[in-house]
Amino acid sequence: MTNFIKYKDLIYIHCFGPNDDNFASNKGRYSSNGVSNNAKIFRFNLGSDLYNLKLSKNAKFQLISLTTPMYTGTSYQIGILRLRTSTECIIWDSYKKTTGYPIINKLYDNETTNYYINYQPSFENSISINSNFLNSGYIEFEFEFPGVATDIDFTDVNNKSFYIHFKIVDVEDEQTQDNTLAPLLINDQTINYGHNKGNMVSRLKDSNFK
Repeated sequence: MTNFIKYKDLIYIHCFGPNDDNFASNKGRYSSNGVSNNAKIFRFNLGSDLYNLKLSKNAKFQLISLTTPMYTGTSYQIGILRLRTSTECIIWDSYKKTTGYPIINKLYDNETTNYYINYQPSFENSISINSNFLNSGYIEFEFEFPGVATDIDFTDVNNKSFYIHFKIVDVEDEQTQDNTLAPLLINDQTINYGHNKGNMVSRLKDSNFK
């Protein structure tokens, strides 16, 4: 009997700026650098719609597409979008050290229009989330400009441009003898039994992986 990995797309979620609980101008604004009001929290109410969705400890957050607004005074500044939730991984960045939330995306604002990008979801750029991720009834995102030293006017006109599309994926270990279901994962290395018949298993097991 062999362990295979089964991927299960649980739900695709879309959040639009006009539905932000903090949509009104400067609502949810705060200081993340102790100098200016340079950050804003977007909060989307899920109600009880997803409360019964069961997640395992292996659940992942995967970004699909994103539009972030541009605000006056943020030209040529780095903007950071964070997922405000507990995760199953240790987070460290040079700005907030271990106190920051996981970073979903960063942008460099040298344009006057909204920033839009599509992503190819993969497990290499996913974020591990807790099994109770959806139980609070809301999802929050933190948008900050660390280098801005003056208060940012987070207007409702700009806030409405915010849009994020992501999916929640669960990963299940499953024992099976059917080698056509999914590739085997060993220490983050993929072995496709349909192609190499498992011939590389012993070599990978002897390799040093982080």
